[in-house]
Amino acid sequence: MLKRAIVILVLSHLLLTGLLPAQEDFLKIEVVSQPREIQQGAEGVLLLRIVPRSDIRISSYPEFMLRFEENDGIVMSKLFFMGSEFNFPTTPSSAGVFLVLDKEIEIPFKVSESALPGKYTLSGEAVFTAFFADNWHLKTFQPFAVTVMVRKGPRGLRSLR
Repeated sequence: MLKRAIVILVLSHLLLTGLLPAQEDFLKIEVVSQPREIQQGAEGVLLLRIVPRSDIRISSYPEFMLRFEENDGIVMSKLFFMGSEFNFPTTPSSAGVFLVLDKEIEIPFKVSESALPGKYTLSGEAVFTAFFADNWHLKTFQPFAVTVMVRKGPRGLRSLR
């Protein structure tokens, strides 16, 4: 019993630290912040490019979704975005309707005026259904993250409280 518990703890630790693969990468998600360095109280944009692996297609149903984790220093209008909000073109086939993910997604954000200067990591995940060549499918997710460097803003920008 003790051996089993130790093995489970060791494997859990390896999985959580990334030494064992957690899942396959079905999407390549490139995320950049524009600007890369941003002042307190300023607005920016996340630019996302999503590239599916060559052997899969992304189904339009159930709907593609982007979810973001809450962040103390960076404010977004909302924490999840449905694929229909991005107006991706689709391509029908006998197996279903699939998204054409060839356009860049822009998601605005604002740095809180009270954010401390330094690095902030915005992380999230794409939730999607992958269709494979032999017509089987899998609903899964692909995590992503981007670092935003926050710099001290101009003195006049912050309000006195």
